[in-house]
Amino acid sequence: MLSRMRASAFAILAAIALAHPEQASQTGRMPQLIDQNGHAFTFQTLRGTPLVVTFVAAHCTDACPLINAQFAQAAARFTESHVRARLLTITLDPEHDSLHDMRDIARRFHADPRVWIVAGGKRDDVHAVMRAFGVVAERGRKGYADVHTTFVYYIDSRGNLRKTILASTALTDQIVELVR
Repeated sequence: MLSRMRASAFAILAAIALAHPEQASQTGRMPQLIDQNGHAFTFQTLRGTPLVVTFVAAHCTDACPLINAQFAQAAARFTESHVRARLLTITLDPEHDSLHDMRDIARRFHADPRVWIVAGGKRDDVHAVMRAFGVVAERGRKGYADVHTTFVYYIDSRGNLRKTILASTALTDQIVELVR
């Protein structure tokens, strides 16, 4: 899957929508997500700007808050340095993470949607995006997706997946380096 994504993350998402209409809408459109302000978007609408993507669960108390904090630091550094790039955090538990939960994350970490989008969406659309990126999430005892992958994906302005990195304590610096 990763080698196919290198060609174009956006093309992968479009192919999913067209090849698996049961995973998209009845119209075969690309999966739509909803940002912290309630606006619908697709990956295609983000093309043209470098994009760093990760997946978190709002109810996670392990790696997700650390990733969110590092995305907040990266967003601040982009703003301070006038770097033209976007960060995108997507729920990996759409069954439990409401748009309100995603807004709370955005508010808690001061996510300016011009730089950092925090998104949820319809269950089928979110799962289609997760499959496109190879995100794995398993339900724990309480039913939340609390066992999951913690990768971060760098997509260039043309929509090509350039790098996949494992979240770590050096994530902020890695994100800034990737985009520069």
